[in-house]
Amino acid sequence: MDQLTEIEVRSRSVDVQPSSADPVVQIKGLSIAYGTNQASVRGVDLVVRPGEIVGLIGESGSGKSSVAMACLGLLDQSAVVKAERFSVCGTDIVAAGPKDLVALRGNHAAMVFQDAMGALDPCMRVGAQVAEVVRRHRGIGKSESKAAVLELLERVGIPNPELRAKQYPHQLSGGLRQRAAVALALAGDPVLLLADEPTTALDVTVQAGILELFLSVRDEFGVAILLISHDIGVIAQTADRVAVMLNGEIVEQGSVTDVLLEPRTEYTQALLRAVPTIEKVQSTTGEAASRGTTADSGRIIFSAKNIRRTYRSGKGVVHALKDITLDVHAGEVLGIVGESGSGKSTLAKLLIQLEKPSAGYLSFEGAEYASMSRREMGKFRRAVQMVFQHPAGSLNPRLKVKDSVREPLQAAGGGSSDSERVKTVLEEVGLPQDSGDRLPYQFSGGQKQRIAIARAIAGAPEVVLLDEPTSALDVTVQAQVLELLARIQRDRGLTYVLISHNLAVVRAICDRVVVMRSGEIVELGTAEEVFDSPSHEYTKALIAAIPSTDPRHRTLASVADFAPPAPETSGAVAGL
Repeated sequence: MDQLTEIEVRSRSVDVQPSSADPVVQIKGLSIAYGTNQASVRGVDLVVRPGEIVGLIGESGSGKSSVAMACLGLLDQSAVVKAERFSVCGTDIVAAGPKDLVALRGNHAAMVFQDAMGALDPCMRVGAQVAEVVRRHRGIGKSESKAAVLELLERVGIPNPELRAKQYPHQLSGGLRQRAAVALALAGDPVLLLADEPTTALDVTVQAGILELFLSVRDEFGVAILLISHDIGVIAQTADRVAVMLNGEIVEQGSVTDVLLEPRTEYTQALLRAVPTIEKVQSTTGEAASRGTTADSGRIIFSAKNIRRTYRSGKGVVHALKDITLDVHAGEVLGIVGESGSGKSTLAKLLIQLEKPSAGYLSFEGAEYASMSRREMGKFRRAVQMVFQHPAGSLNPRLKVKDSVREPLQAAGGGSSDSERVKTVLEEVGLPQDSGDRLPYQFSGGQKQRIAIARAIAGAPEVVLLDEPTSALDVTVQAQVLELLARIQRDRGLTYVLISHNLAVVRAICDRVVVMRSGEIVELGTAEEVFDSPSHEYTKALIAAIPSTDPRHRTLASVADFAPPAPETSGAVAGL
């Protein structure tokens, strides 16, 4: 087994004293309206000073991203921006023309987006992209820019910068891509970084590394950062001050300790209550224990013995799963956790028969996958359903909701009572009565996920595989969806297999937990055993990397190599 990367825990003081120089962002009375619609941002006052990190938190639709985009003049042409004062790095945004905004971007202020893959050019090598920005904004030649690029990549924590500079974005891990995006943003020597949900899609240890990077950028470059996130733990671990947005308005702002430890508004208090944490679940272990008693320990749904899954690549054979042995019991909620590349998604694909194992034994209720008859396969397809991470991608945008939910019923040979069953299941997941006649785009993210859950349970399955079902949702919506999933599981006696990189979510609803690393199961036990008394160093590292929502306890786990361990490969394969 690969050696664990070294974990270093650093405590940071909350009381950072920013420079007394003029603020890099001065906003007073900002309003943003799109077309003739009512203003989506109203009366926003915000200040960001040199050398400080200001967190902007709120749910989807609160207006926080609109504020950030407005700072660089990146809003849609239909947007109408008004303000008593709106200055970014000395530029009056309301009065600025196209040339003024071009001069502002890169030279003085830059953006780090949520999706690094979308922000980087997939057809250009990473080094060439950074060099292009360096030459444009620093006015230096090709030979000088090469050295500047390598220095930037090294300063943002990318190992072996000479190699990485020659690679394309798709050849980097998620964490390294985000670091490359930060290098791109820093290439013009800006004094302000606007980071819009920069860690949302990252695993917990990779997220910790990116947060450490932002702190280093602030400390070493003196850059001010406006950090936008719906993850309160991220803000608590990094920000000096925080502003909370609701329905286009800032409802509360102040020092991070004041706002998060002594919130004045009911909305901020509700946000904090909705955050799932390991500590909260530890105080209610009685509930977790009672949930676990619903599992039928004698009846095995899935059985995997010595499962292997290999893929051919240009470098040889990649061992994605290595000798996995696991039983899933009826009525239990089994969580599978691990970083990207750990093999958890590959295991889920094998369980649901989207892929076949390269070796080993895999069965469903005693029927071996390799020898299932057509009748057994039909039973399997009805009994096992899946809820995906992004509901918008799993729902047909042209089908009304009632038709999407009816499809699995029709596939199972449903009859005239289908319409009533559709209404019943939509009501069960908490959707309005008129939901069935609407299209997916007319729903919020949380409502779309409820539709996906309704579709999954409509045919009365025995098992539901949940692939990161809440990772794209705001904290309050996430709490509601978790509560819904727990209620459905309890009422129907379902078996869940939950795949997630959010350990607090897994702790909240799971009976047993599987921890995976580099294609192997490194720890397996009850939720209480794994989270309260972890035996493997990797599990301890994952738990240590969870950002605390208490800003007085800043302990970010810094992983030496932020890329997850590469899956093991064996010798070159002939013909590749």
